[in-house]
Amino acid sequence: KVDTVRYPGLASFPQRELADRQHRNGLHGTMLWCEVTGGVEAGRQLMNTVQRPWSLCENLGAVESIITCPAVMTHANVEKAEREAVGITDGFIRLSVGIEDPDDLIEALRKGLDALA
Repeated sequence: KVDTVRYPGLASFPQRELADRQHRNGLHGTMLWCEVTGGVEAGRQLMNTVQRPWSLCENLGAVESIITCPAVMTHANVEKAEREAVGITDGFIRLSVGIEDPDDLIEALRKGLDALA
């Protein structure tokens, strides 16, 4: 249900070397993105089914954990070709991990992903 995961701390991250030089003590922050199979509809379904502690919001600078699908939120008015040219595909999901209990976050995200067709 998830095709790609990008996080600066992963060995598979394309700019891992740069991230390692710029981030202190191997700490790469709490932002990541993934690509869900099924495009816009899967992204919309995930946002509609994922439960607390995740919040649906366009702001990624908060202490609570936030999930967003830019293709239907922040970039909904941008032409698909233009979005894709900058890496924002239909199934692109941004996650900003907050201060909630990690087990609660993982469980809620797992349930949301399990609900995808």
